[in-house]
Amino acid sequence: MHALDLLLVFLAFYPVVTGAAWMVGGVLFRVLEERPRLVTPPGGWPGVTVLVPAYNEEQVISRCVEALRQVDYPELEILILNDGSKDGTVAAARAAAGDDARCTVLDDGVNLGKADRLNDGMRRARHELVLVTDADTHLHPEAVRHLVARMTRSPRYAAIAGSPRVTNRGSVITTMQMLETASLIGLMRRTHALAGRVGTVAGVLGLFRRDAVLAVGGYDAQMATEDIELTWRLLEAGHLTGFEPDALVGMEVPQTVRGIWAQRTRWARGQGEVLRTHGRRVFSPRHMALWPIALEALLSYVWVLTMLIATVYGVVHWIRFPGDTKFQWMLAWGVGIAVIAMLQIAVATAVELRLDPKLPYACLLLPLYPLAYWTINALAAISAQTQGLVRGPRAKRVVWDLPRSSP
Repeated sequence: MHALDLLLVFLAFYPVVTGAAWMVGGVLFRVLEERPRLVTPPGGWPGVTVLVPAYNEEQVISRCVEALRQVDYPELEILILNDGSKDGTVAAARAAAGDDARCTVLDDGVNLGKADRLNDGMRRARHELVLVTDADTHLHPEAVRHLVARMTRSPRYAAIAGSPRVTNRGSVITTMQMLETASLIGLMRRTHALAGRVGTVAGVLGLFRRDAVLAVGGYDAQMATEDIELTWRLLEAGHLTGFEPDALVGMEVPQTVRGIWAQRTRWARGQGEVLRTHGRRVFSPRHMALWPIALEALLSYVWVLTMLIATVYGVVHWIRFPGDTKFQWMLAWGVGIAVIAMLQIAVATAVELRLDPKLPYACLLLPLYPLAYWTINALAAISAQTQGLVRGPRAKRVVWDLPRSSP
Protein backbone atom coordinates (compact mmCIF):
# COMPACT_ATOMS: atom_id res chain seq x y z
CA MET A 1 0.00 0.00 0.00
CA HIS A 2 1.39 3.40 -1.00
CA ALA A 3 1.85 6.27 1.48
CA LEU A 4 -0.99 8.18 -0.20
CA ASP A 5 -3.33 5.22 0.28
CA LEU A 6 -2.41 5.02 3.96
CA LEU A 7 -3.07 8.72 4.32
CA LEU A 8 -6.51 8.34 2.74
CA VAL A 9 -7.32 5.41 5.02
CA PHE A 10 -6.31 7.52 8.03
CA LEU A 11 -8.40 10.42 6.76
CA ALA A 12 -11.44 8.21 6.27
CA PHE A 13 -11.36 6.12 9.43
CA TYR A 14 -9.76 8.24 12.16
CA PRO A 15 -12.97 10.16 13.06
CA VAL A 16 -14.97 6.92 12.87
CA VAL A 17 -12.62 5.05 15.21
CA THR A 18 -12.29 7.89 17.73
CA GLY A 19 -16.01 8.63 17.65
CA ALA A 20 -16.80 4.96 18.32
CA ALA A 21 -14.26 4.85 21.16
CA TRP A 22 -15.74 7.93 22.81
CA MET A 23 -19.28 6.61 22.49
CA VAL A 24 -18.38 3.23 23.99
CA GLY A 25 -16.24 4.82 26.71
CA GLY A 26 -18.91 7.36 27.58
CA VAL A 27 -21.60 4.73 27.94
CA LEU A 28 -19.31 2.45 30.01
CA PHE A 29 -18.44 5.29 32.38
CA ARG A 30 -22.11 6.21 32.69
CA VAL A 31 -23.00 2.62 33.65
CA LEU A 32 -19.99 1.73 35.81
CA GLU A 33 -18.74 4.96 37.36
CA GLU A 34 -21.47 7.57 37.72
CA ARG A 35 -22.92 7.57 41.23
CA PRO A 36 -25.25 10.54 41.68
CA ARG A 37 -25.98 9.52 45.29
CA LEU A 38 -23.41 11.12 47.60
CA VAL A 39 -21.65 8.99 50.20
CA THR A 40 -19.63 10.57 53.01
CA PRO A 41 -15.93 9.65 52.65
CA PRO A 42 -14.26 7.61 55.41
CA GLY A 43 -13.20 10.06 58.09
CA GLY A 44 -15.71 12.70 57.02
CA TRP A 45 -15.53 15.61 54.59
CA PRO A 46 -12.01 17.16 54.44
CA GLY A 47 -11.60 20.93 54.27
CA VAL A 48 -11.50 22.58 50.83
CA THR A 49 -10.08 25.92 49.71
CA VAL A 50 -11.68 27.59 46.67
CA LEU A 51 -9.52 29.81 44.45
CA VAL A 52 -11.15 32.33 42.11
CA PRO A 53 -8.59 34.29 40.04
CA ALA A 54 -10.09 37.57 38.84
CA TYR A 55 -9.00 40.33 36.48
CA ASN A 56 -11.49 43.04 35.46
CA GLU A 57 -14.45 40.83 36.40
CA GLU A 58 -16.73 43.55 37.80
CA GLN A 59 -19.63 42.43 35.59
CA VAL A 60 -19.65 38.79 36.71
CA ILE A 61 -17.81 38.37 40.03
CA SER A 62 -20.85 39.04 42.26
CA ARG A 63 -22.82 36.16 40.82
CA CYS A 64 -19.82 33.83 41.23
CA VAL A 65 -19.27 34.75 44.89
CA GLU A 66 -22.97 34.53 45.71
CA ALA A 67 -23.09 31.02 44.25
CA LEU A 68 -20.03 29.99 46.26
CA ARG A 69 -21.71 31.19 49.45
CA GLN A 70 -24.60 28.83 48.69
CA VAL A 71 -22.31 25.79 48.39
CA ASP A 72 -23.32 22.99 50.74
CA TYR A 73 -20.03 21.97 52.35
CA PRO A 74 -19.00 21.84 56.03
CA GLU A 75 -15.51 23.36 55.91
CA LEU A 76 -14.87 25.79 53.07
CA GLU A 77 -12.35 28.59 52.55
CA ILE A 78 -13.08 30.95 49.62
CA LEU A 79 -10.22 33.11 48.31
CA ILE A 80 -10.99 35.69 45.61
CA LEU A 81 -7.62 36.40 44.02
CA ASN A 82 -7.75 39.85 42.44
CA ASP A 83 -4.95 40.22 39.89
CA GLY A 84 -4.53 43.97 39.70
CA SER A 85 -7.95 44.68 38.19
CA LYS A 86 -8.51 48.18 36.85
CA ASP A 87 -12.29 48.18 37.34
CA GLY A 88 -14.56 47.61 40.34
CA THR A 89 -13.84 43.89 40.74
CA VAL A 90 -12.63 44.17 44.33
CA ALA A 91 -15.57 46.28 45.51
CA ALA A 92 -18.08 44.00 43.79
CA ALA A 93 -16.48 40.88 45.27
CA ARG A 94 -16.41 42.31 48.79
CA ALA A 95 -20.02 43.45 48.52
CA ALA A 96 -21.06 39.96 47.39
CA ALA A 97 -19.02 38.30 50.17
CA GLY A 98 -20.72 40.43 52.82
CA ASP A 99 -19.97 39.25 56.36
CA ASP A 100 -19.35 35.61 55.34
CA ALA A 101 -16.26 34.61 57.34
CA ARG A 102 -15.39 31.95 54.77
CA CYS A 103 -14.76 34.58 52.05
CA THR A 104 -11.56 36.58 51.70
CA VAL A 105 -10.84 39.02 48.88
CA LEU A 106 -7.07 39.27 48.38
CA ASP A 107 -5.89 42.42 46.63
CA ASP A 108 -2.24 43.44 46.49
CA GLY A 109 -2.68 45.75 43.48
CA VAL A 110 -0.21 43.75 41.38
CA ASN A 111 -0.89 42.07 38.03
CA LEU A 112 0.90 38.70 38.12
CA GLY A 113 -1.09 36.88 35.44
CA LYS A 114 -3.53 34.03 35.99
CA ALA A 115 -0.97 31.24 36.40
CA ASP A 116 1.20 33.00 38.98
CA ARG A 117 -1.87 34.30 40.80
CA LEU A 118 -3.16 30.74 41.13
CA ASN A 119 0.26 29.54 42.33
CA ASP A 120 0.17 32.23 45.02
CA GLY A 121 -3.32 31.07 45.98
CA MET A 122 -2.15 27.46 46.22
CA ARG A 123 0.54 28.49 48.70
CA ARG A 124 -1.93 30.55 50.75
CA ALA A 125 -4.61 27.83 50.89
CA ARG A 126 -5.31 26.44 54.36
CA HIS A 127 -6.53 23.09 53.11
CA GLU A 128 -4.87 20.25 51.22
CA LEU A 129 -7.72 20.03 48.70
CA VAL A 130 -7.96 23.13 46.49
CA LEU A 131 -10.79 23.85 44.08
CA VAL A 132 -10.09 26.20 41.15
CA THR A 133 -12.87 27.94 39.24
CA ASP A 134 -13.28 30.99 36.99
CA ALA A 135 -14.85 34.30 37.97
CA ASP A 136 -17.67 34.05 35.41
CA THR A 137 -18.97 30.73 36.73
CA HIS A 138 -21.56 29.78 39.29
CA LEU A 139 -21.12 26.54 41.18
CA HIS A 140 -23.88 24.04 41.92
CA PRO A 141 -24.44 23.81 45.70
CA GLU A 142 -23.37 20.14 45.79
CA ALA A 143 -20.51 20.35 43.28
CA VAL A 144 -17.76 20.42 45.93
CA ARG A 145 -19.12 17.31 47.65
CA HIS A 146 -19.21 15.41 44.35
CA LEU A 147 -15.63 16.39 43.50
CA VAL A 148 -14.35 15.45 46.97
CA ALA A 149 -16.22 12.14 46.90
CA ARG A 150 -14.52 11.27 43.60
CA MET A 151 -11.09 12.45 44.81
CA THR A 152 -11.23 10.35 47.97
CA ARG A 153 -11.83 7.14 46.04
CA SER A 154 -8.06 6.82 45.59
CA PRO A 155 -5.00 8.58 47.05
CA ARG A 156 -3.46 8.43 43.56
CA TYR A 157 -5.87 11.08 42.27
CA ALA A 158 -4.18 14.48 42.05
CA ALA A 159 -6.95 16.30 40.18
CA ILE A 160 -10.62 15.85 39.32
CA ALA A 161 -12.33 17.76 36.49
CA GLY A 162 -15.81 19.16 36.99
CA SER A 163 -18.72 19.22 34.56
CA PRO A 164 -19.31 22.62 32.87
CA ARG A 165 -22.73 23.71 31.59
CA VAL A 166 -23.42 26.58 29.20
CA THR A 167 -25.64 29.16 30.90
CA ASN A 168 -25.91 31.99 28.35
CA ARG A 169 -28.07 29.97 25.99
CA GLY A 170 -30.33 31.25 23.25
CA SER A 171 -28.15 32.02 20.23
CA VAL A 172 -26.96 29.62 17.54
CA ILE A 173 -23.31 29.99 18.60
CA THR A 174 -23.93 29.30 22.28
CA THR A 175 -26.29 26.40 21.53
CA MET A 176 -23.64 24.71 19.40
CA GLN A 177 -21.27 25.03 22.34
CA MET A 178 -23.84 23.14 24.41
CA LEU A 179 -23.57 20.34 21.87
CA GLU A 180 -19.78 20.46 21.96
CA THR A 181 -19.67 20.30 25.76
CA ALA A 182 -21.79 17.15 25.71
CA SER A 183 -20.67 15.33 22.56
CA LEU A 184 -16.96 16.05 22.60
CA ILE A 185 -15.82 17.15 26.06
CA GLY A 186 -18.26 15.01 28.03
CA LEU A 187 -17.67 11.76 26.14
CA MET A 188 -13.89 12.29 25.90
CA ARG A 189 -13.50 12.93 29.61
CA ARG A 190 -15.63 9.95 30.52
CA THR A 191 -13.56 7.72 28.22
CA HIS A 192 -10.22 9.00 29.54
CA ALA A 193 -11.47 8.80 33.13
CA LEU A 194 -11.93 5.04 32.79
CA ALA A 195 -8.11 4.81 32.77
CA GLY A 196 -7.66 7.60 35.34
CA ARG A 197 -5.98 9.87 32.81
CA VAL A 198 -8.13 12.85 31.89
CA GLY A 199 -5.92 15.04 29.71
CA THR A 200 -7.35 18.41 30.79
CA VAL A 201 -8.53 19.43 34.24
CA ALA A 202 -9.78 22.79 33.08
CA GLY A 203 -9.69 26.05 34.98
CA VAL A 204 -13.47 26.37 34.80
CA LEU A 205 -13.74 23.78 37.59
CA GLY A 206 -11.15 21.39 38.99
CA LEU A 207 -10.25 19.97 42.39
CA PHE A 208 -6.53 19.47 43.11
CA ARG A 209 -4.28 18.07 45.80
CA ARG A 210 -2.25 21.15 46.69
CA ASP A 211 0.95 19.28 47.56
CA ALA A 212 0.92 17.42 44.23
CA VAL A 213 0.48 20.68 42.28
CA LEU A 214 3.26 22.47 44.15
CA ALA A 215 5.56 19.43 43.87
CA VAL A 216 5.45 19.59 40.05
CA GLY A 217 6.02 23.35 40.02
CA GLY A 218 2.47 24.69 39.84
CA TYR A 219 1.01 26.48 36.82
CA ASP A 220 3.39 27.64 34.07
CA ALA A 221 2.91 31.36 33.36
CA GLN A 222 4.26 31.07 29.80
CA MET A 223 1.76 28.49 28.58
CA ALA A 224 -1.30 29.66 26.64
CA THR A 225 -3.35 26.91 28.33
CA GLU A 226 -1.81 26.59 31.75
CA ASP A 227 -4.47 24.11 32.89
CA ILE A 228 -3.70 21.53 30.15
CA GLU A 229 0.04 21.81 30.76
CA LEU A 230 -0.32 21.34 34.53
CA THR A 231 -2.52 18.29 33.98
CA TRP A 232 0.11 16.67 31.78
CA ARG A 233 2.83 17.32 34.36
CA LEU A 234 0.70 15.71 37.07
CA LEU A 235 0.20 12.66 34.85
CA GLU A 236 3.91 12.49 34.03
CA ALA A 237 4.62 12.50 37.78
CA GLY A 238 2.58 9.31 38.13
CA HIS A 239 -0.65 10.76 39.49
CA LEU A 240 -4.15 9.97 38.22
CA THR A 241 -6.70 12.52 37.04
CA GLY A 242 -10.45 11.94 37.00
CA PHE A 243 -13.81 13.35 35.98
CA GLU A 244 -16.96 13.92 38.03
CA PRO A 245 -20.04 14.53 35.84
CA ASP A 246 -22.25 15.49 38.80
CA ALA A 247 -19.95 18.35 39.84
CA LEU A 248 -21.88 20.94 37.84
CA VAL A 249 -20.71 24.45 37.15
CA GLY A 250 -22.45 27.05 35.04
CA MET A 251 -20.23 29.02 32.68
CA GLU A 252 -20.58 31.75 30.10
CA VAL A 253 -19.28 31.02 26.61
CA PRO A 254 -18.42 33.37 23.74
CA GLN A 255 -21.48 34.74 21.94
CA THR A 256 -19.82 36.03 18.78
CA VAL A 257 -17.70 34.50 16.04
CA ARG A 258 -14.87 36.86 17.03
CA GLY A 259 -15.07 35.72 20.65
CA ILE A 260 -15.14 32.05 19.77
CA TRP A 261 -12.21 32.49 17.40
CA ALA A 262 -10.13 34.14 20.15
CA GLN A 263 -10.96 31.29 22.53
CA ARG A 264 -10.31 28.48 20.05
CA THR A 265 -7.02 29.89 18.78
CA ARG A 266 -5.80 30.18 22.38
CA TRP A 267 -6.81 26.57 23.08
CA ALA A 268 -5.20 25.37 19.86
CA ARG A 269 -2.02 27.33 20.49
CA GLY A 270 -1.87 25.89 23.99
CA GLN A 271 -2.33 22.33 22.76
CA GLY A 272 0.50 22.82 20.31
CA GLU A 273 2.75 24.24 23.04
CA VAL A 274 2.00 21.29 25.31
CA LEU A 275 2.78 18.76 22.57
CA ARG A 276 6.06 20.50 21.76
CA THR A 277 7.08 20.87 25.40
CA HIS A 278 6.03 17.42 26.62
CA GLY A 279 6.05 15.31 23.46
CA ARG A 280 9.50 13.80 23.89
CA ARG A 281 8.87 12.84 27.52
CA VAL A 282 5.32 11.61 27.05
CA PHE A 283 6.22 9.36 24.12
CA SER A 284 9.04 7.68 26.04
CA PRO A 285 8.42 4.03 27.08
CA ARG A 286 8.14 4.90 30.79
CA HIS A 287 5.07 7.03 30.04
CA MET A 288 3.34 4.49 27.81
CA ALA A 289 0.11 4.90 29.80
CA LEU A 290 -0.09 8.49 28.50
CA TRP A 291 0.27 7.58 24.83
CA PRO A 292 -3.49 7.43 24.13
CA ILE A 293 -4.16 11.05 25.13
CA ALA A 294 -0.95 12.30 23.49
CA LEU A 295 -1.63 10.42 20.26
CA GLU A 296 -5.21 11.66 20.23
CA ALA A 297 -4.02 15.26 20.50
CA LEU A 298 -1.38 14.83 17.80
CA LEU A 299 -3.43 12.74 15.38
CA SER A 300 -6.40 15.11 15.62
CA TYR A 301 -4.12 17.90 14.41
CA VAL A 302 -2.70 15.72 11.63
CA TRP A 303 -6.24 14.75 10.57
CA VAL A 304 -7.28 18.41 10.29
CA LEU A 305 -4.28 19.17 8.06
CA THR A 306 -4.92 16.09 5.96
CA MET A 307 -8.59 16.98 5.62
CA LEU A 308 -7.74 20.47 4.40
CA ILE A 309 -5.30 19.15 1.79
CA ALA A 310 -7.76 16.47 0.63
CA THR A 311 -10.60 18.98 0.36
CA VAL A 312 -8.55 21.41 -1.74
CA TYR A 313 -7.31 18.55 -3.91
CA GLY A 314 -10.83 17.19 -4.34
CA VAL A 315 -12.30 20.52 -5.40
CA VAL A 316 -9.48 21.24 -7.86
CA HIS A 317 -9.73 17.72 -9.28
CA TRP A 318 -13.50 18.05 -9.68
CA ILE A 319 -13.10 21.38 -11.53
CA ARG A 320 -10.50 19.90 -13.87
CA PHE A 321 -12.23 16.53 -14.34
CA PRO A 322 -15.93 16.98 -13.62
CA GLY A 323 -16.76 13.49 -14.85
CA ASP A 324 -14.37 11.73 -12.44
CA THR A 325 -16.09 10.01 -9.52
CA LYS A 326 -13.27 10.57 -6.95
CA PHE A 327 -14.73 13.84 -5.72
CA GLN A 328 -18.17 12.26 -5.45
CA TRP A 329 -16.75 9.43 -3.31
CA MET A 330 -14.98 11.96 -1.08
CA LEU A 331 -18.18 13.93 -0.70
CA ALA A 332 -20.14 10.79 0.15
CA TRP A 333 -17.60 9.80 2.79
CA GLY A 334 -17.74 13.32 4.22
CA VAL A 335 -21.49 12.94 4.60
CA GLY A 336 -20.87 9.61 6.33
CA ILE A 337 -18.50 11.25 8.82
CA ALA A 338 -21.12 13.93 9.49
CA VAL A 339 -23.64 11.16 10.23
CA ILE A 340 -21.17 9.60 12.69
CA ALA A 341 -20.81 13.01 14.35
CA MET A 342 -24.57 13.31 14.73
CA LEU A 343 -24.78 9.78 16.12
CA GLN A 344 -22.08 10.73 18.62
CA ILE A 345 -24.12 13.74 19.72
CA ALA A 346 -27.21 11.54 20.05
CA VAL A 347 -25.34 9.12 22.34
CA ALA A 348 -23.90 12.02 24.33
CA THR A 349 -27.38 13.52 24.73
CA ALA A 350 -28.66 10.22 26.12
CA VAL A 351 -25.73 9.99 28.53
CA GLU A 352 -26.07 13.63 29.67
CA LEU A 353 -29.86 13.84 29.75
CA ARG A 354 -30.23 13.49 33.53
CA LEU A 355 -27.77 16.38 34.01
CA ASP A 356 -29.17 18.68 31.30
CA PRO A 357 -32.81 17.92 30.38
CA LYS A 358 -32.85 20.77 27.82
CA LEU A 359 -30.00 19.32 25.77
CA PRO A 360 -32.32 17.59 23.23
CA TYR A 361 -33.60 20.99 22.12
CA ALA A 362 -30.05 21.91 21.12
CA CYS A 363 -30.02 18.90 18.81
CA LEU A 364 -32.25 20.85 16.42
CA LEU A 365 -29.00 22.46 15.25
CA LEU A 366 -27.35 19.12 14.48
CA PRO A 367 -27.12 19.76 10.71
CA LEU A 368 -25.14 22.95 11.34
CA TYR A 369 -22.79 21.55 13.97
CA PRO A 370 -20.42 19.39 11.86
CA LEU A 371 -20.39 21.88 9.00
CA ALA A 372 -20.04 25.28 10.64
CA TYR A 373 -18.61 24.56 14.07
CA TRP A 374 -16.00 22.04 12.97
CA THR A 375 -14.81 24.55 10.39
CA ILE A 376 -14.03 27.13 13.09
CA ASN A 377 -12.16 24.59 15.21
CA ALA A 378 -10.24 23.23 12.23
CA LEU A 379 -9.10 26.67 11.06
CA ALA A 380 -8.08 27.54 14.62
CA ALA A 381 -6.01 24.36 14.82
CA ILE A 382 -4.28 25.05 11.52
CA SER A 383 -3.48 28.68 12.29
CA ALA A 384 -2.66 28.53 16.01
CA GLN A 385 -1.72 24.96 16.89
CA THR A 386 0.89 25.00 14.14
CA GLN A 387 2.50 28.04 15.79
CA GLY A 388 2.51 26.30 19.15
CA LEU A 389 4.08 23.15 17.71
CA VAL A 390 6.75 25.04 15.78
CA ARG A 391 7.61 27.86 18.18
CA GLY A 392 6.64 26.48 21.57
CA PRO A 393 5.64 28.72 24.50
CA ARG A 394 6.12 32.46 24.21
CA ALA A 395 9.06 34.05 26.03
CA LYS A 396 6.77 36.32 28.08
CA ARG A 397 3.99 35.33 30.42
CA VAL A 398 0.42 35.00 29.11
CA VAL A 399 -1.92 37.90 29.90
CA TRP A 400 -5.66 37.98 30.47
CA ASP A 401 -7.10 38.62 27.01
CA LEU A 402 -10.68 37.32 26.87
CA PRO A 403 -13.46 39.86 27.51
CA ARG A 404 -16.38 38.90 29.74
CA SER A 405 -20.02 39.27 28.82
CA SER A 406 -22.41 40.90 31.19
CA PRO A 407 -24.56 38.49 33.21
